[in-house]
Amino acid sequence: MPRPYIYYPAWDGKAASPLILKVAELCQKRWPDTKNIGTYVNRDMRGKPGQKSVHATGYALDLQYKGEDQARAIWDYFLANSEVLGLQELHWYAYGDFGAGYRCSRGEGKKGVKIFTKDDNAGSYEGNPSWLHLEIDKAITPEEWETRFRATKPA
Repeated sequence: MPRPYIYYPAWDGKAASPLILKVAELCQKRWPDTKNIGTYVNRDMRGKPGQKSVHATGYALDLQYKGEDQARAIWDYFLANSEVLGLQELHWYAYGDFGAGYRCSRGEGKKGVKIFTKDDNAGSYEGNPSWLHLEIDKAITPEEWETRFRATKPA
């Protein structure tokens, strides 16, 4: 049974959470060419006035990668470990022609992935940016997430 998606509606968390900062730190250690290019920002979603971005909660991370091979490795890792890592959502904006997105409410791993189209792309089509967007379950402590991350291996 799919897990519920917990970040709708989003809210202003006032700061980046210790959890998402730990996620960024550990991702940058495992994949050294990556870079944290955004966590907390109190803003609305693109094209949806009045609806907060999950970045406003402090539980979202934009992780810049270097090259498609690295993006694929990170994407595959998070999908293979979606439940144990508490992955809520993952977007690969430059996947294929219009991007792809995972959401826990659609199922674990590849079952939760939606391949985007020109008309249905979660705002990912513009410019095909070279970053992945991750959202992690706020119920997990940074310490527990680190334990889970270290116990799982790249796919």
